[in-house]
Amino acid sequence: MNQQEYGGIERRENTRLEMELPVTLRTRGKLIPAACLDISKGGILILTDYNEEIGEGVVEVMIDLSPKYRDVSLRGRILRFQKAIGQKVAIQFSTTGSKGQQTLENFLAEKIN
Repeated sequence: MNQQEYGGIERRENTRLEMELPVTLRTRGKLIPAACLDISKGGILILTDYNEEIGEGVVEVMIDLSPKYRDVSLRGRILRFQKAIGQKVAIQFSTTGSKGQQTLENFLAEKIN
C-alpha cells in the first residue's frame, strides 16, 4: 500500500481491490486469524479481532486466495493499525520478485480483467 498523504488526499501507486479473503498474520511467534478488507500488489488492509496490540515491524501474511491460486505467503511491514471494533492493520508487502508476490499479481490481474 504505497501511499502518501497530501493535504488529506491519499495517493496510491497500486490499484486496490475490495475483497474478503481469509488471512493469517504471523508475528512474534503468534498466528493471528484475520480477514482481508482490500488488497493490491503492494499491500493489504486486514481486520482482526485479536485483542492484544499487534505493534509495528516485519510480519508474514498468509492469504488464502482461491482454489486455483492457493495460499500465498508474503512478508511485509505494518504501516499502521487502528483499534476500533477489532483492529484494522495496513501492511506493505516487501517481498517483490518472490513466487508469492508473482502469484498475488496473477490473481489480481485476473480479478481486474
